[in-house]
Amino acid sequence: MKRLLLFQPSVETLHFFSDRLAEEFVRMGYEVRLVRIHEPFFGTEKIKDFIMPHETIMITFNFHGIQREAIFHTPEGQLFWNLYDVACINIIVDHPFYYYEELHYLPKRYLQICIDSDHTDYMRQFYPELALGETMPLAGCDYRSSFGGGVPLSLREDVTNPATQIPNKIGKKIPFLPIKKRSTSVVFTGCFTQPDFFLPYMSRNGAEYDAFYHGILDDLLVNPDQCIHTVYLRHLNRELPELSTEELKNVMNKMIFLDLWIRFTFRGKVIQSLVDSGIPVHCIGAGWETLSVKNRKLLTHTEYSATETCLKAISEAKISLNVMPWFKRGAHDRIYSSMLNGAVCVTDKSKFLLEHFTDKDMLCYYDLKGLGELPATVTDLLEHPDTMQQIADRARNYAKENLTWKQFAKALVPYFTVV
Repeated sequence: MKRLLLFQPSVETLHFFSDRLAEEFVRMGYEVRLVRIHEPFFGTEKIKDFIMPHETIMITFNFHGIQREAIFHTPEGQLFWNLYDVACINIIVDHPFYYYEELHYLPKRYLQICIDSDHTDYMRQFYPELALGETMPLAGCDYRSSFGGGVPLSLREDVTNPATQIPNKIGKKIPFLPIKKRSTSVVFTGCFTQPDFFLPYMSRNGAEYDAFYHGILDDLLVNPDQCIHTVYLRHLNRELPELSTEELKNVMNKMIFLDLWIRFTFRGKVIQSLVDSGIPVHCIGAGWETLSVKNRKLLTHTEYSATETCLKAISEAKISLNVMPWFKRGAHDRIYSSMLNGAVCVTDKSKFLLEHFTDKDMLCYYDLKGLGELPATVTDLLEHPDTMQQIADRARNYAKENLTWKQFAKALVPYFTVV
C-alpha cells in the first residue's frame, strides 16, 4: 500500500483540508505523515526515513511543498521529491492562472486536480503536457462529527509525529439544531475587500490599459455567467492578437486583480441587497466593516476565524449564504458544508450545480443578474421554516453519502497508480 505525505501550510483552510484528508486516509489503512511547512525546518531526515521510493505519494493543495521552497531542495538545487521519486498529486483550489510561475517548476511525477471544469479546460488548452485528473469540487465538513465532541479530530502535526491514530473525541456532544431553534437568520463565511483597493493596479500603466481592464470588468458585470479566462482571452485576442501562447499565459497571470475585483464586487452587492432590504446578516471574515449599507446594525460580523468557527456558525444558522468565487462550472465547499450542518444553502448558480441540484430541493438559487429578487427569496424561506427543514433534511442526507472528505479521499485513490 502506498505511503502518503500531506502538508500543513500556513494558509488555515488548506491546513484544514489536509487534516481532513489525512484522517480519512488513516481510516482507510494508509500510513500517513503530515508535514508542517515552516521555517526553520528540521524534518528532512524524518521524511527520508518515511519515504519508500516509487511507493510514496505527496498530496498537496495550491503547490505547497513544490513552490521552490528551499527546505525541499538539496544544497545543489535538486528537488527533494525528484531525488526520492515521490509522486505528487496537487489539488488547486483557485484558477490556474494564479500559478503561472509555479507551473514552470513541477516534480517529474505530477498530476493536477482542479475543482472547476473551466479550470480543467484551461489546463488542457495551455498545459497539454501535464497529467490531469477529473474535475473534483472540494468536500464539506460536519461540525458536529469533527468538532462537536469536545476535542477536535486534529492529527499529530509534523512529519516527526506520524499520523497513525485519531484521538477519541471526549466530552458531551452538542445537539443538532432544527431550523426553528437556530439563532442566526443568515450567515456568510468569507472575507471582503473594497473593490476600490484594486483600482491602482488598473491605472498603473496609463489610461489605455485602464480602459482595457475596465472593458473586461464591464463585460463580466453585464454577463456574470461567463468564465473569466474566456473573457480575458476574448479581449486580449482582439486588442493584442500578436501575443504568443506563452505571453497570453503570462499576461493573464498579471491580471488576477480583475478576478479579485469582480468577486468582491458581487460579494458586496449580495450582502447589500439583503441588509438594505431589512434582513439581518452575520458575516464571518475580515473587511465587512468597510461595506456601505443603509442600516449598520443589521450587518454584524466576526473577524476572520478558523474553519472550525465558520462551521459552528453555519450549524447555528437557518440560511447559509454562498457567493461563488467565480466558479462557473464547479462548486464551493461552503455549499457542501452548509448542507452537512443542516442550514439551507442559498447560492448563485453554476453549470455544475444546475446539473446536480434542482432549485428548492436541496438548495436554493439566486441569480447574480437579478439580485433585486434575492431578498424576497430569503424572506420567503425564513417565513416557512417547515419548508426550510425539508430542504435541509434532504440536503443533509444526500451530503452525508456523497459530499464528505471520506468520498473525496476515496475518489483520489485511483490516481495513486497512475501518477
